[in-house]
Order: sequence, then C-alpha cells, then structure tokens
Amino acid sequence: MNTQELFQQVKFIVDAEGKRTGVLLSMEVWDQLLTIVKNADKDEKTHQPPKEEIVPWEQFQIELAARGLPRTYNSPEDFISAIKSDFERGGLHIARQLAFRAVELYPEHEQIQYYAHVLAPPKVTVVPSNPERRKMVAANQDWLRENRLKYLNRWVAVRNGNLLADAASLDEVVAQIDDTKDTLITVLY
Repeated sequence: MNTQELFQQVKFIVDAEGKRTGVLLSMEVWDQLLTIVKNADKDEKTHQPPKEEIVPWEQFQIELAARGLPRTYNSPEDFISAIKSDFERGGLHIARQLAFRAVELYPEHEQIQYYAHVLAPPKVTVVPSNPERRKMVAANQDWLRENRLKYLNRWVAVRNGNLLADAASLDEVVAQIDDTKDTLITVLY
C-alpha cells in the first residue's frame, strides 16, 4: 500500500460541530504508518497526500453533465442534497468539489462549512524522528499487539508502552490523563 492509499484508509472521528477529535485506523495501516515514521528523514517535514486539484467551476460543470448530474445549484440546500447524494454513492471527488464551490458561494452557511471541513483533504505533520521517539513508538506498538484483545472496543491512552487509561469513550479516556503529549489515544478493534 502506498502512502496515498494509507491516508485513504484513515477515518476521522468528528464531534457534533464537525471538529476532528480523533483518528481511527486498522492495525495493518498503523503498522505501515509506523514503518514510514521509522524510516522518515530527521528533518521536520509537513506531508500532505497529493492535493486534489480544485477544478474551475465551469470545467467542473462539464464533468457533472458528463456524469448525468445537475450543473446548477440555486441554494445551499441544493448543494447539501447533492453532496449527501454523491457521498452516499461513495463518490468523494464530486462531493468534495461541490463542497469547495458551495463554501465559495455560501461561506457563512454552517452546514456548508461543515461539509467543506469534513471533505477537505487531510493534512498530516510528521515530527522529526529520533531514537528516543522511535523507541517510544515501538513500545506503544508492542503494547497494542499484546493487549488488543483484552481492551477490544475500548479507548486506551498509551505512553511509552504503558497504559495510562482506558474507557468506553474518547472523552472519558482524555479526562483520566493529565497530559496528552506523546500519548497514543486510540480505540482498539
């Protein structure tokens, strides 16, 4: 799996306002991401999956017509309906482009802002690697492998291979720890 395919496997947990509060990924993706981190350069870099180009609206209308989709949207509700419909069909590309256009036309509309935020391409910052950090990541990975079944369907906070907290929800586990810095917080499946 290449890096772009890995990012497509990551799911975000969002609260009622659409704010990202967590990340959900499989152990397979986690292992592959760890390998990438272990092999990362020592320089701090900000990586993004290849940006989906924002297609000019006139050009995008041609694509919509070719797919047999409406080319005119007269209200935020029209955009929202089309975004939902395309997303339900599994079409991220169309939904994302519609959200880009909708937020241009209706920047103050809360639901439009929500969809533009949720459908925006993910951004990932890679922290410089060093032997201590790699050792901590490896210890956390070992803990997850050894304890996954014991804490199945539970949220856990792990730091340097040690369990700090476990709970039924993200909010509960965060409330149990003083500092989230250098802490892996995840739900185990």
